[in-house]
Amino acid sequence: MKPIQAALGGISLCALAVSSAAAQGSIAMDQPVTIGSVDTVCTGIGDDAQHDPRWLAYPIRIEFSNGGAQYLSGAHVELATASGKPLAALDCAGPWVLFKLGPGHYKVNATLTGQQGGGTSSATFSPPGKGQKRVVLGFHIQPNQ
Repeated sequence: MKPIQAALGGISLCALAVSSAAAQGSIAMDQPVTIGSVDTVCTGIGDDAQHDPRWLAYPIRIEFSNGGAQYLSGAHVELATASGKPLAALDCAGPWVLFKLGPGHYKVNATLTGQQGGGTSSATFSPPGKGQKRVVLGFHIQPNQ
């Protein structure tokens, strides 16, 4: 195979991998994106992430946790209106997902993908008038000792 054909083949494979990840809704850590009409970001709990001033603009913070109040990472998240209209679906490798949402009632479902046996957790919520609301989704994972 000629070098140019090999390079083009490699580029095609990379493009296919990127489009496949986008189709599944995977988003990069700490990179704000818009899915449908919803601004969202997947982030972590390190000092830089926790104190990033950009995240204060997101009124909803979804957290994944176990019974020992320890953060869990890696989840498939689906956001919908309270009546069930889908708004966004994404895969987040971190323990927090932030959403910019207008007034209203919403439902979030998350299924752990990074932990075995964690299952699914859901909650309903409304964004606060100001500030940021924590929505903690609890999963049945044993706490680390």
